[in-house]
Amino acid sequence: MLTAKYVRDNLDAIKKSLANRRSDYPLDELLQLDAESRKRGVELQRLRAERNKGSEQIAQAKKAGKEADGALADRMAQVKAQIEALEAKMSIGELRLEQLVWNMPNILDDSVPVGDPPEANRIIKKWGEPVAKKVPTHEEVLGKLGLLDTERAGKTTGARFYFMKGDLVLLELSLMRYVMDFLTKRGYTPVLPPFMLKKKYYRGAAPLATFQDALYRVGESEEAAGMKEAEHLEDELFLIGTAEHALATMHAEEVLSVNDLPLKYAGISPCFRREAGAHGKDTKGMFRVHQFDKIEQFIYCRKEDEQKYFDELLGNTERIWQELNVPYRLVELCSGDTGHQMTKTVDIECFMPGQNDYRELGSCSSAGVWQSMRLDIRYDEKQERKYVYTLNNTAVPAQRALVCIVENYTNPDGTITVPDVLVPYMGKEKIGK
Repeated sequence: MLTAKYVRDNLDAIKKSLANRRSDYPLDELLQLDAESRKRGVELQRLRAERNKGSEQIAQAKKAGKEADGALADRMAQVKAQIEALEAKMSIGELRLEQLVWNMPNILDDSVPVGDPPEANRIIKKWGEPVAKKVPTHEEVLGKLGLLDTERAGKTTGARFYFMKGDLVLLELSLMRYVMDFLTKRGYTPVLPPFMLKKKYYRGAAPLATFQDALYRVGESEEAAGMKEAEHLEDELFLIGTAEHALATMHAEEVLSVNDLPLKYAGISPCFRREAGAHGKDTKGMFRVHQFDKIEQFIYCRKEDEQKYFDELLGNTERIWQELNVPYRLVELCSGDTGHQMTKTVDIECFMPGQNDYRELGSCSSAGVWQSMRLDIRYDEKQERKYVYTLNNTAVPAQRALVCIVENYTNPDGTITVPDVLVPYMGKEKIGK
């Protein structure tokens, strides 16, 4: 499990990683609390041993029909008070120590470029030729075709929601089935996960301290729960922000066989995120919304196979966009832009003619042992138990993918050509009025 000992054992790497991340994480406070906790632990052990010895002497005296030594009885009362005081201090200190350990960012891979975004992010590959001519945005095209209605959704639900209609719905279903077929042929097991997770397990998959505000809580809040037990709060449910989080928890508290690895999953689910704040043009249409559908690739593997499967995940997504014939580029994120729980990340950005720019469609990342240590997921190999490595990559985020397809395949007459690879699923070659 994730402990202060892990921090001590990896201290140099953690210090280097935090510096490269430009993180203000309070490592010094953690180390001080850890040292104090261990010192109190030694003293507590000594006092308990003294108490046990004294209690035995008093018991023996009573058994022999003698009066207990007054000085010894007084000393035992003092020891009891000292133990209670130390236990109270340890309880408070260890609570804060555990909080700090659980909120620590992952250790960056040595391959991650050091610096701040966007300057230090590196474009490592481009594929396809972006559309040179100006085209309408997806919301304009879909609005004229009567396939997207954000006004009525805004009335009934709020901003950044939508009603998708007609052929746009069928196009999404076609896209999702094509991607799922693509992945299952490559050995990925389709998974429809729970759309909610307990807080206890969610914090193992994602950094709740920084991510919680983006999640939708189901039922009462911690404030509304009032004085209820902490265990009750651990059972609180959150709507998932991505299938990755559910897939990461699926084998929590399990010991796998090395013969089971790798485990390859294709999780399909709706995703729910608050997406607080303004994002200019992203507030229109369905690029940045509170509810969207996604297929997520997820792999459990051995440390030795991490790079192999990282490349496989990235290659899968590249092949999907190539078959959809949408121009894209790969961007290696720098240390100041890599997510809290990831060791390294490559973003997939596709070209959107309506914005005349590349926009992020997903990320290929390794979490190393960050998730498996927190969720206690290990495997047996040669009579040794090791933590699995977890990797994930967005195969396709449906709504953003539809934005790309619409803007790259819109015709001068306002119709939309269906990508060749989707025609067998869609049953038609063109979407029009």
